[in-house]
Amino acid sequence: MNNSEKVDMLFVYWECEKNSRQAARAYVERYPNREHPSHSYFHKLERNLRNTGSFSNTRVIANQQPRQVNALGEDIELQVLAYVRANPRVSTRHVGFEIGISHNAVHKILKKHKFHPYRPDLVQHLRQGDAERRIMFISWLVTQLEDNPIILNYILWTDESKFTNNGGTNVWCGLIGGKLLGPYFYDGTLNGRRYLEFLINELPIMLDDIPLATRNNLILQQDGAPAHNAIVVKNYLNEHFENRWIGTNGIIKWPPRSPDLTPLYYFLWGHLKTVVYANPPTNLIDLKQKIIVACNQLTEGQISSATNKEFLRRTEACLNYNGEQFEQFIR
Repeated sequence: MNNSEKVDMLFVYWECEKNSRQAARAYVERYPNREHPSHSYFHKLERNLRNTGSFSNTRVIANQQPRQVNALGEDIELQVLAYVRANPRVSTRHVGFEIGISHNAVHKILKKHKFHPYRPDLVQHLRQGDAERRIMFISWLVTQLEDNPIILNYILWTDESKFTNNGGTNVWCGLIGGKLLGPYFYDGTLNGRRYLEFLINELPIMLDDIPLATRNNLILQQDGAPAHNAIVVKNYLNEHFENRWIGTNGIIKWPPRSPDLTPLYYFLWGHLKTVVYANPPTNLIDLKQKIIVACNQLTEGQISSATNKEFLRRTEACLNYNGEQFEQFIR
């Protein structure tokens, strides 16, 4: 197994909130033609990286002076790539500070590997049948728009994201009718039981400030995260959002691996992380406070533009490219 594959393993591990068994399953699904180590290997990789600064057990000398990128060594380059993948909107200065090299060296490493500061190109590759499901969802949406031109104002777009910097936290947010719900912070892995408790106890409180007409017509959208597909969650949604919820196994089918159609992914998370990491948080409390402030600064116009104009632009582009990936053509 080469070091590039080890970086991919770490990325999957962090995506799965450091649940090694879940990461092992996700890695097999994403890279079926690669070697598939045991679930414990994911934890071992991160432990070695944190303890020694390397994927091996050999410790990197502490407090070393910054060096030219061509003299840094492969392990340092991989540390930079792994850190940026885990924190896509972090600054090059902060990466350099955390790893112990100059920000210029970080920039050169990113350039060498065709990454761009603040905007690394991380794409979920579509699989067989995904393009068709994307077109089917957009076809459903077009039909609904003909009957109700303001239906987009009734869709509650939801997602979760991890923020890390001198401590980490998981964040849930929702976007609907020009308003942001959240942020709601939670620690650890989001499983079906915890997500159900959130839907029952927290979401109704957040919806109190949403106009009654919107609540009565609300359509809940979620992606294909494992917690979203738990049986208890689907049963609850079928009862409380009858014929009005979107998910990979929902009444309305959400296409898998489609963050490019999700307003929180293409708009909210990138915006928040750019603001939050512009002045890196000093601890977990500071991190959460910066997230709250960044959320409060968003305007109704920004949110409405992302969930209406930009979303429709993306669905049109998706159709134009037959359901395949399209972001590289619209930026």
